[in-house]
Amino acid sequence: MKAAILTVSLIFCLGCCLPPVWQTSEQSLNGAWHFEYSMSPSSPFITTKIPVPSNWSSLGIDHHGVAFYNRELLVDTINLHERLWLVFDAIDYSADLSVNGKLLAQHNGYFSPFKTEITQAVIPGVNQIDVKVTSPIEENGEDWSLNKTLIKGVLSHHDTRPGSAWSSAGQDRNSGGIWGNVNLVSTGPVAISSFKVTPSIIDLKKRHTGGSATVELDSYFRGQIRVDFHLMNMANNTLDSKHSTVVNMTQDRQEIQWTLPEKPRELWWPWDWGHPTIYSLKVTVAVIDELFGLDKVSDFKKVEIGFRQFEFDEKNATFYVNGEAYFIRGTNYIASQWLGEMAVEDYENDILLMQEANINSVRVHAHVAGKAFYQLADRHGLIIWQDFPLQWGYLDEPYFTKEAVRQTKVMTDMLYNHASIAFWCGHNEPPWDAAWMAHQYKNYQANHNKTLTEAVYRQLLKTQDARIVRKASFTREHPWFGWYWGRYQFYRTKPLAPIVSEFGAQALPSVSLMRKILAKSTKNMTALNGADFISWPLTFEDINLLKYHNYQPEQTLNIAKVSMGNSLQEFVQHSQAYQARSIKYASESLRLRRKKDIAAIYQFMFVDSWPSITWSVLDYKRRPKKGFDTLKQAYQILLPVVEALPNNHHPLLVVALVNDSRIRYHNASLWLVDETSDTVLIQVNVDIKPNDLTRINLPVSRFNMENFSLIVKDPSGKVLSINEYNTKQLEQELI
Repeated sequence: MKAAILTVSLIFCLGCCLPPVWQTSEQSLNGAWHFEYSMSPSSPFITTKIPVPSNWSSLGIDHHGVAFYNRELLVDTINLHERLWLVFDAIDYSADLSVNGKLLAQHNGYFSPFKTEITQAVIPGVNQIDVKVTSPIEENGEDWSLNKTLIKGVLSHHDTRPGSAWSSAGQDRNSGGIWGNVNLVSTGPVAISSFKVTPSIIDLKKRHTGGSATVELDSYFRGQIRVDFHLMNMANNTLDSKHSTVVNMTQDRQEIQWTLPEKPRELWWPWDWGHPTIYSLKVTVAVIDELFGLDKVSDFKKVEIGFRQFEFDEKNATFYVNGEAYFIRGTNYIASQWLGEMAVEDYENDILLMQEANINSVRVHAHVAGKAFYQLADRHGLIIWQDFPLQWGYLDEPYFTKEAVRQTKVMTDMLYNHASIAFWCGHNEPPWDAAWMAHQYKNYQANHNKTLTEAVYRQLLKTQDARIVRKASFTREHPWFGWYWGRYQFYRTKPLAPIVSEFGAQALPSVSLMRKILAKSTKNMTALNGADFISWPLTFEDINLLKYHNYQPEQTLNIAKVSMGNSLQEFVQHSQAYQARSIKYASESLRLRRKKDIAAIYQFMFVDSWPSITWSVLDYKRRPKKGFDTLKQAYQILLPVVEALPNNHHPLLVVALVNDSRIRYHNASLWLVDETSDTVLIQVNVDIKPNDLTRINLPVSRFNMENFSLIVKDPSGKVLSINEYNTKQLEQELI
């Protein structure tokens, strides 16, 4: 086994004849670890090597329950005043950490990091690190998913999981494993255990800002230390402020606070409104020993922050960024069912695709993502809605509620410094707010989990970080017109909550991916014989296989009325076309209601989290469905939208220019183009109001074109926006 090598310096003690010396360093322990597991209590153990970080399911290991990780750690020499720590970024779900056979820590929670001191357990030479990881599944019984005991959100029960939500196979492909980075950290006698920064804006017009920083120290040293703060503007790499203070360490745990100087600073803005300016704040703790003239760094930590302000006026349906009304064009996001698969570059690629689709906000749907995602969101200027991982029903017992409250605090502490996070949300569709569960569960009670939701909500409020706190993502915020009920045309007129946090429709992925899924059926395995062929029509076995991959036939065929056609290719085409039409009409309709009764919209879902058939606009391999380009068009920052077609009684084409930007376009032009003949029918000049709707009536005597587009240009002729329509389709939708 590959050993980790740590070099430490001479043994010393403070106040003795030898000068105190230690190192501050961090060393990755990622890589190959030994891995042992057993398929059942009576089965022999299987031993292999596994990469860390990863989820074991991603490596083809079909296992749930207990697994054992171990590796060696080589320590050259041990310094009495040097402290060694193991830091795990994430383990799913619980872990027992031992070093050289000594149990040092126990941890619970799939997303949360934990740091354990191992100084007293290590010896010079070879050391053994053992991690017992337990990632169980819920007991399958009556109403099991109404009374879950694992706080994993969509990673344990959801309709985008393998097996889907409502089958006995819904817990397949367990997400267990050491899926975050592992590091060996060396500090001096005083270590930083947490570092929280609360930026504030004192005067928005003058960009006058301030804030506070709180450092919690862990120390066995008693005496003087110096704490230095350095605040840097990362946009131009200039020093903003610095502060130094000398304090006496008198106890094991001690807090140091600094009030940031009040001064004008660059603000953090979402990407479509400006630059997401990031500041880095570094804190350094140094031990002072007058006997040796010592002033030596014992530990340091750097965090990235942004000066911004988020507000939500629910009564007036308005969300504000830095005091200005801002319309959210969002999406829901589950990067993968196995988060260990997501490298930094994978998250960044997803964020760039979101920005390509003109998305300015992301709801991290009922789970906590990998920590790299949040840093990238900060830097790229995406507004984050962060759910706590409560998805539907859980056990209604005080001990479970207590654990949920504990993990809520862990989540907010872990993500506290991220500028991009605007919302905390406690529970997605809690049972007490989901009357539809009465038809799903035999023992459903109308107040189920109400105490749980309230307790998590109260804990979120205790964070007091000036973010928007929402008790739940309520069912009234998930209208789902055109998929679970009604028609998608209802988005134009039906009463809605000011935040629509889920809307959309399923669409089949590419034909090639559908072939791979369907090739697993007995019929197609027989028929294929190595050929690229899927027999048609689909059989009952085929449909069940697709349902395992999250396909919803009732909604597809009977509510959306998608035709299966005469081949797999036609079915894919029809399915993606319906999703695209639904996204287009819903997005346009909801955006027309801005400043009236809608503040934020979140399309559901951005990507498939495994090879499946869901509501996403990108499949698991990030290949676009037709809905991706449609969403990209419908979410343009400036968008011309048809509100009404001309008729005999009203011979005007009514167009609304939806402008989510702060730019006023003077003397812009709106063009109506017949796409079939490539003929310009009308061109008019218009002044487009910033951050508002501008309505204009176009006189049209005849409207018999098959396809047309609305094009907005600036005075120089540069195209600002294009929106395309099929006349027949639009006529049917606007009736």
